Amino acid sequence: MKDAASLCTIARQRMAALSAIRSFFAVRGYIEIEAPLLLRSPDSDPSLTPLEVTLHCPGEPDRRAACLTSPEYSMKKLLGAGMDKIFYLGKVFRDEEVWNATHATEFTMVEWYEGGMEYLAGMDQTEELVHAVAEALGVKDHPLLRPWRRVKIKEMFERHVGIVDVGRLSLRELHDAAHTLGIHTTEDDSWSDVFYRMYVSRIENTLPEDEVLVLYEYPTPQAALAAPTLDGYYAERFEVFCGRLELCNAFTELTDAVVQRARFERERQERERAGKSVFPIDEELLALLPSLRQPTFGNGLGVDRLLMALLKKPRLDDVHVLPHTDIFPA
Repeated sequence: MKDAASLCTIARQRMAALSAIRSFFAVRGYIEIEAPLLLRSPDSDPSLTPLEVTLHCPGEPDRRAACLTSPEYSMKKLLGAGMDKIFYLGKVFRDEEVWNATHATEFTMVEWYEGGMEYLAGMDQTEELVHAVAEALGVKDHPLLRPWRRVKIKEMFERHVGIVDVGRLSLRELHDAAHTLGIHTTEDDSWSDVFYRMYVSRIENTLPEDEVLVLYEYPTPQAALAAPTLDGYYAERFEVFCGRLELCNAFTELTDAVVQRARFERERQERERAGKSVFPIDEELLALLPSLRQPTFGNGLGVDRLLMALLKKPRLDDVHVLPHTDIFPA
């Protein structure tokens, strides 16, 4: 365990950051909500593995459940029920994460939604939030405090992979392009699988270490919960990277329940093909989705990673008072 002085420093820094986040949203009229940590229908994103649990209630059948991977479904239900500006600040859990400097099973997330806002305005708001946290921590000189460069993901593919308009390629065309580039794929790989292999192979290592980059408008298979752009091939989604560290994942939210159901079904098939657990589709979410204002902006930002970046710490453990690697040593 760290010494007492270090523990106090980390605890004070976390308290300052969490207080700054709550103040940022409170003065803008947001309401903090507490999303349930145990869910019947967790996020169905094939890249996520929920932490599964069984609930035992005496006299009743056992219930299958999963720990929260993201508060998104719960928060969208509240938006559909009439709330308009809400945020969640708390823990989320993801199973099958590699425990390393930037990944852990349990981490702190701030997620927020605002009706009437779209993703481009959301980029500005996210930048303002990061500035507010930096000020609370006394950080004055940092790449996150300089203007953020915004680049469409299709431009990154044109520049570094040599593929024009990647979002318009069929699965077969994407497989063929990967083969030409010498990037290994299998016939079972989905469109997103091949896209991600290309991204990791040719783009990830090009992200500048001393600059903040906003990558935006991902192909629709990479954005199951986001509204499509006008051409229908891309989605109004962005991610913010400080160097190679991903900080957040944001959308203009999809509100079409028919399209959302089709995307959920596609994710269900991808999960089955990958041998992952499949949970029931959240019918209550689909019923309330059309009631969301258009547009509605949502963003999930990793608080621990933001602290790492602003304080220039190399590991998540450096910003935790009681890191999970101490609780569960190898």
